[in-house]
Amino acid sequence: MVKIAAAHQPVPPEATAGLPFRPVEFDGLTVTPYVQETGGRPRVAYSFRAAGMRAPGPQRGHTAKNQDAA
Repeated sequence: MVKIAAAHQPVPPEATAGLPFRPVEFDGLTVTPYVQETGGRPRVAYSFRAAGMRAPGPQRGHTAKNQDAA
C-alpha cells in the first residue's frame, strides 16, 4: 500500500486488458524503513509515501536501445 498526500483523492488509470493490476507511476515516492516491534521478534518494515499518482508513460530508453541494435 502507498499513502498519497494529495489535496484531492487520485483516480487510478483505466485497467489494462490482460493484467491483474493497474500499472501506475508515483510522483515523489519515498520509502522509509523502520523496525516494527509488536511483542515478538523485531522485523524491518517499510512505509511508502507519494505526492501523486498517474498513468505510466512510454518506457524510457526502450526505443534508444532498439535503434542502437539496428
